[in-house]
Amino acid sequence: MANLIPFVFVILSVTFCLSEGKVFEHESRYDTSPINHVTGDHGIFQISQIYWCSNDNRPGKACKTTCDKFRDEHLDDDIRCIKKIYEEHQRLSGNGFNAWTVYTKYCAGDNSHYAKGCY
Repeated sequence: MANLIPFVFVILSVTFCLSEGKVFEHESRYDTSPINHVTGDHGIFQISQIYWCSNDNRPGKACKTTCDKFRDEHLDDDIRCIKKIYEEHQRLSGNGFNAWTVYTKYCAGDNSHYAKGCY
């Protein structure tokens, strides 16, 4: 987990930005357990079952886990997966946060001030 700490602060910076924009309130109501039955997104980070997790009892897809793991209170697996999502979208588009559709509307740009003094 220690090697994820810098990434976690970047994610937290964007998370705080998203929070101010009421995105997480709208998407997950700051709850770790939601599932969007229309889009197949899971948990507080709304991780998609299309590419990232398996919706059956066998771990699978890119994050090599089941989607229900993203709907519990243990965020370590969520953070590992969003890091993978971020890295893949960074490779594809040059901005890893583009994986979350709400990012461009609410939080594109420098959000480092949200985590100032945290590391």
